[in-house]
Amino acid sequence: MSLSRRAAPQGPPVPPDEALAALTGPSAPYLVGVRHHAPSLAAALPALLDDAEPQVLLVELPAEMQQWLPWLGHEETRAPVALAAAPGEGGDGGPAFYPFADFSPELAAVRWAARHGVPVVACDLPLADRAWTDGRRATGTGSGGPGLATALRTRLTGRPGDDLWDRLVETCAPGSPPEALRRAALLTGWALREDAAASGGVPELDLRRERWMRARLAEATARGERAAVVVGAFHAPALLRRDTGEEDTTATDDARRPVWNTSLIPYTYALLDERSGYPAGIRDPEWQDMVLRAAGDPAALEEALTRAAVRVCAELRSLGHPSGPADAREISRLASDLARLRGLPASGRGELVEAVQTVLAQGEPYGRGRAVARAMERVLVGTRTGRPAPGAPRSGLVPAVEAELARLGLPGPETGGPGPARDLRLDPLRSDLDRRRELLLRRLTVCGVPYGEAKEVVGAGGAEALTSRWEVRWTPATAAVLTAAGVRGVTPAQAAEGVLRERRRQERDEGGPTAAQALEGLERAAECGLSGLADERLGDIADVLPQAGTLPELLAGLSLLDRLRAGHVPGLPAEPDRAPRAGAPPAPPAERARPPGAAPAAELLTAAAVRQVDGLTGPEDPADAHALLELSHRADLSGGIRLAGALHRLSAGGSPLMRGAAGAVRVLLGHEEARVFGDRVASWVDGATDPGSRAALTARLGGLLTAAGPLLEAAAPALEPLLTRVTELPDRAFLDRLPALRGGFDTLSPAARARLLGAVEEELGAARVADTDGVAPATLATWTGAGYAARGALRALGLLPPPGGGPPQGAPERPESGAPAAAEEHLLAPAVRWRLLLGRRAHRPPA
Repeated sequence: MSLSRRAAPQGPPVPPDEALAALTGPSAPYLVGVRHHAPSLAAALPALLDDAEPQVLLVELPAEMQQWLPWLGHEETRAPVALAAAPGEGGDGGPAFYPFADFSPELAAVRWAARHGVPVVACDLPLADRAWTDGRRATGTGSGGPGLATALRTRLTGRPGDDLWDRLVETCAPGSPPEALRRAALLTGWALREDAAASGGVPELDLRRERWMRARLAEATARGERAAVVVGAFHAPALLRRDTGEEDTTATDDARRPVWNTSLIPYTYALLDERSGYPAGIRDPEWQDMVLRAAGDPAALEEALTRAAVRVCAELRSLGHPSGPADAREISRLASDLARLRGLPASGRGELVEAVQTVLAQGEPYGRGRAVARAMERVLVGTRTGRPAPGAPRSGLVPAVEAELARLGLPGPETGGPGPARDLRLDPLRSDLDRRRELLLRRLTVCGVPYGEAKEVVGAGGAEALTSRWEVRWTPATAAVLTAAGVRGVTPAQAAEGVLRERRRQERDEGGPTAAQALEGLERAAECGLSGLADERLGDIADVLPQAGTLPELLAGLSLLDRLRAGHVPGLPAEPDRAPRAGAPPAPPAERARPPGAAPAAELLTAAAVRQVDGLTGPEDPADAHALLELSHRADLSGGIRLAGALHRLSAGGSPLMRGAAGAVRVLLGHEEARVFGDRVASWVDGATDPGSRAALTARLGGLLTAAGPLLEAAAPALEPLLTRVTELPDRAFLDRLPALRGGFDTLSPAARARLLGAVEEELGAARVADTDGVAPATLATWTGAGYAARGALRALGLLPPPGGGPPQGAPERPESGAPAAAEEHLLAPAVRWRLLLGRRAHRPPA
């Protein structure tokens, strides 16, 4: 008998009573329709199977998992655990996760079979079958109106997001016998299938899986064995259909596709919670475990709810918010009242959550409301961690990483202990081997595995480095942390994505991400080659940075988008569909029509950066000056008149640091003549006659010299008056201004300092001007000032020898004209002056 509308599209729907009779009739296999995590059914399954006494048990798991079923049901395996699979070499598709907790009906069934010596068959379609990637579309068209499941859900509570399984099965389970629970589950699955058939048809993938399951059921019962089938309630009606034998002809061919690597790995309740982003989860695993322990007893369930309420109040109190026994009593009372109003035998998770929110949140979605959410998470999600049986074969992340290290020629555990550190210089944009090494090292770093340490690499002239340098070593800590990280995935890519997705979920739970978090998240996802997560983070960048990013953060985002667009991130090569969102070069006019919300992220960030220039009036942070210079490189594309006006206001009324930086940027953009600005810079030096004006001189020069490199290359006249003042100032005036001048010149980048020294040495015809011969520049300046003061004192006492030599005069002589005095005021040679300004102590090996 078939219960599917698809078999008879013109016929009337099957009445529920008739459908239930067919599903539970004596001629049908013993069907137990389940949801993957259903505590009430998990508690009832041993009794159901005891009554059925099957000779073979079929469970809805892919055929590749067959080898792990004995270890899954092993008495020493402690839940939660997960069966995980990843495609092998040449395979397609993403990884697959099948997590199990004590409240998972399939795990309860496999454990029962292990205790009773009943063989277990993994009867679902192999993961190697192409239908998993090609067959997710629906097979027909429906009315599109509200279906049976929608009508039932509305009659129950009216909440649009209410879970039909919870309302029809879980909340009605307390006090019900196991057989009644089985019937309710099968009828719910039938209703969901009828709803799918009426609203568009059952997806081709599900039909393909069901054909495979029917074939495996026929094989298992070919000799008359009694079979029990633990399968998703949605699929149970399809297992009653009789196949002709012609529908399964491609199974052998598909099974020969590339194999999948399977593992039994530890798992945690934090990952099992569906809000973690991992598949096949359920909300609040610790609460589900409480329901399992209650075993269908309404009184035990009420007691569990009271314990949960007390613990939530205690956690809230530990977070600094008042809460006590009276609140816990009120939560229990309100949850019980809600259950009675809804005609339920006992309160469920929905009633508990509503009662906690009503009693404790006090109408505050933020502040106290978030503290209540954190307290509920600690109590209802839990921290439990499982492990496979001690004798289970090694599987999961550790052997996957070891095998990958061996393939890539990197140090592994074969040395038997901590090996020597190995230095690697990688060129991942040119070498495929280096690219794969870079990806693995980045993924292990994200997982916190102590294996590779990235070293700083600077490109020529301070440009972006396209190579990387690592120091790698295998230690016992590497293996230990890999074992712990294995709960996130069975491959390095899967584990890294798990870590980064959990990080993003936490950021969103806390009201983020912030601009810095969005930037870091995109960079880490790109470095690890996680294209899907990188696309999500690219959306975060477009949403968050224009509204909340500082100017340095906006420019860091633009720089990262440039790298992505150019394909300079080894893990994430440039892709045509990502380039427009990251800010690709402008399209031809005929192709520029697109919705306002689809503007490239780079355009949004550049426009936001220009808007922020007016806000830089007061900062004294050199990072803001560097950011303003970087913005000038992009100004011609989207700065326009708005940027020109903002720079003019900043150069006239900003802080000393920003005046210098804004003036330099205006010269680079052609908004002001280089010679005019250079004369103004020289006036800053002339006017530095007191401590306040000299401090301002330091800040102004610091802002100006952030752009020293570009100015020397594109607008040298802007610096010529400053360089001239350094050599022409009288000695006393130079020494008075020396600390302020040196403070400004200290902001030079190494590349800009090298360019400036080259220009000075070429002008003076001297070499090694900046070498102080091992003396600290500050000490050399102190000596010079002291020597100049001593010279003045000797001259005042008439004890200074004349320039030509000979004994000193007995009394000081007044010069007849200003020429000798002027000569006295320029005793410091230009090379000495530049050594005092730009000097660096040369580090020489000891003699």
